Amino acid sequence: MENRIRELRKSKGMNQDTLASFVGVSQQTISKIERDMNSMSIDILVQIAKHFNVTTDYLLGISDEKRNLHLENRMSRRLEENYNLVVEYEDLDDYNRKVVVRMVEVLKSLQEVKKVKKSSENK
Repeated sequence: MENRIRELRKSKGMNQDTLASFVGVSQQTISKIERDMNSMSIDILVQIAKHFNVTTDYLLGISDEKRNLHLENRMSRRLEENYNLVVEYEDLDDYNRKVVVRMVEVLKSLQEVKKVKKSSENK
């Protein structure tokens, strides 16, 4: 099986040292991973996937799809639908951003309570 990590690294013109520093491991670790894919931890696999913006399934050779296009398309539509909200959020200072996040958390909790209540009423 070809090593997709090596392929991605080389396609980006990176050496093992550079990839190692991005991922937070030694060059020797990257070398070992490129020789034997089974030698990497899940944490390292996820870091490498994030760095190259590919799925872990792609790195492992399970899928030939580099990214989850369905998810990317859905997220793109969502961002387009909520663009103004994102712009407004970005204009807030750090404190008010935290307030917004907390408000969303509270609203989600209330929504869950409603679902549970409705579910118990339907029984």
